[in-house]
Amino acid sequence: MKARGRHVQPLAGPEKAFGEAFRKLRKKNGISQETVSEAAECDRTTVSLIERGLVSAKLVTVVKMCKAIAVLPSDVMRAMEKSPLYS
Repeated sequence: MKARGRHVQPLAGPEKAFGEAFRKLRKKNGISQETVSEAAECDRTTVSLIERGLVSAKLVTVVKMCKAIAVLPSDVMRAMEKSPLYS
């Protein structure tokens, strides 16, 4: 069933850009959402929501997620800032 003229996921914005940047780096490093969720002490669906830009992560969660994929938070932020989705 299609949503009535509304987008379920945001088309752009900092949350969407962050999530996309994080997902690309996570996949590049061959790490699962489950592994990230365990390291970040959150549910796997929360990682999915963050990656899709539907929720903003707390800073402590961002740090834990980045440690799980062996990437600095600043690397994710730089990738986010370069994204055309970032506005």
